[in-house]
Amino acid sequence: MFPAVNEIDLSALESLEAINTRLHDAGVRLHLSEVKGPVMDRLKRSHFLDELTGEVFLSQHEAACRLAKALQACDESANAP
Repeated sequence: MFPAVNEIDLSALESLEAINTRLHDAGVRLHLSEVKGPVMDRLKRSHFLDELTGEVFLSQHEAACRLAKALQACDESANAP
C-alpha cells in the first residue's frame, strides 16, 4: 500500500526494483495498491512497471478481491479431474 507516499526518488525506486527482483527469485509476485498520481507518474517514466511481477491496483480492497479470485481459480483448476 502506498497511500502515504507522495513522491519517490531514485534511491527508493532502486529499492523497489531490488525488492521486486528478490521476490521474483523466490517465486513471489509484488503488487502495489493506492499509488498516488505523482508516484505513478514517476514509476511510468522509469522501466519499473515493465518489470513489475505483479499488478497495480487502485485500492487495497480491489487488490484483495482480485487476488483472492485468482487464488480460488488456481485452486479449482488444480483440483479438477
